[in-house]
Amino acid sequence: MTDPWEEHADWWQREFTNGADPEYTEQILPLIQQHLPGSGRMLDMGCGEGQVARLAAELGLKVVGLDPAFTQVALAGSRAGGPAYFQGSATDVGLATACVDAAVACLVFEHIALIDPALAELARVMRPGGTFLLLLNHPLLQTPGSGWIDDQVLDPPEQYWR
Repeated sequence: MTDPWEEHADWWQREFTNGADPEYTEQILPLIQQHLPGSGRMLDMGCGEGQVARLAAELGLKVVGLDPAFTQVALAGSRAGGPAYFQGSATDVGLATACVDAAVACLVFEHIALIDPALAELARVMRPGGTFLLLLNHPLLQTPGSGWIDDQVLDPPEQYWR
């Protein structure tokens, strides 16, 4: 069975990169920008196409983007400048202890099966007093434009929450 994150990486890059998704540009990126420290090293856990990592790099942070999907990491890395991208797991990010000043998990934890080990790994790599931003897309959390979406791209079609 093919990993859907690998199989649909090109589509994801097209549909969610650099303003293609208004939720990112209007809500998510400004919120992240408001809460990130002005300097230091940041981990973007589940970086996908790298939109958050690129924003953080533009703000002056040294960014490491991590994603389990090799194709996502390769496509993110093909964009000019900024972050370093690596394939890896949320439960073993491959970084030294206490080496990042901030970590962002943007729309990621709803896809992680082993949440406790992932949080423990984040705590391990973060410096004391660091900033952790967790953004979660869940039906219990509503924003303007939230609601059920019928996805006709998938076969069979799926319904999910935005």
